[in-house]
Amino acid sequence: MAEEEHIERLSMRWDRGEATLQSLGGMLAPVRFKLDDGRSVCPFHVAPWHDEDMSDQPGILRRLRGDWPCVPFGSPPAASLPTPWPTKTTRAGDGALSHDRHPHGYGANHHWDLEAPSENRMSATIRYPDDHPIQTLERQVEGVAGRPVIDCSLTITPRRDTRLPIGLHPVFRLPEQEAGAILDVGPHGTVWSHPLDEETPKSLVQPNRHFESLDGLWSRQDRPLSLTRLPLSEPSETLLLLTDICGRAVLTNHAERYRVTLQWDPLIFPSLMLWISNRGRTHRPWNGRHLALGIEPVRAAFDLGTRVSADPNPLQRAGVETCYPFKAGSPLTTHYRIGVEAI
Repeated sequence: MAEEEHIERLSMRWDRGEATLQSLGGMLAPVRFKLDDGRSVCPFHVAPWHDEDMSDQPGILRRLRGDWPCVPFGSPPAASLPTPWPTKTTRAGDGALSHDRHPHGYGANHHWDLEAPSENRMSATIRYPDDHPIQTLERQVEGVAGRPVIDCSLTITPRRDTRLPIGLHPVFRLPEQEAGAILDVGPHGTVWSHPLDEETPKSLVQPNRHFESLDGLWSRQDRPLSLTRLPLSEPSETLLLLTDICGRAVLTNHAERYRVTLQWDPLIFPSLMLWISNRGRTHRPWNGRHLALGIEPVRAAFDLGTRVSADPNPLQRAGVETCYPFKAGSPLTTHYRIGVEAI
């Protein structure tokens, strides 16, 4: 058996909960919130293989959980994209692309340095390889006194000018009960379905299409489809991108009687990628047992990596920003908040 990987963990408490940050991927979970009615809930997802030997898997999967930063967001597509997406997705000698081999970025697959907690706050940093256009990432997590709420921040410091797709990656638990949760993403623009159709079972939504809302989708079976009530009745993996998003999404878990609200800066992350993982992936380590919802604020062209996001693409032509223009030595700091309440 392979030697077990050493993963450091940092925990902090505040009067309305406790949170744990792991070194691998800088991932945040579990987080326990104490609700007004006296109950405690843990809304973040932790992969069902968290205690299994995953030494053969990429870093991002070995202890997959909760929330983490993605810089750059995504990775090059495994297959050619359909029209009108660009067909050339790699370029030899591009320093940023050389690190796209790490799914969702170097930081999502390597160990962060954890700092000793200060009262109700935790911090972690990671330094990127010297040839990467990004120098460091720093994240902070703070419990809000008197409230079941955490405030998070991410600071990205570039070492040279570059344009990269970036994103946050909160992943939440879904109840076992079919349609036991309701998703409300607020006002938004167009809903784009993923251009590729590689999963087995496939996405429930017709690929490479545009729609007006999550209630007005069109299924592969050529009939109307809504994806606001989760989980779904049949195994599937569905990726959607919502543009011109308002910066607030609410997942109401009626089966377990709580509501979680995610708020972020839509000027930094103008789109929202939804990853509806409904036991659709049957290969290892997923094994048909992964049930979760990724609610991912992004400035990116789906999860298609640096080249697709940086080059002209259909989202850009529709006026949607898919890369952040970093300037050497000028850090970008963004804040987001996650709160829970009883229902």
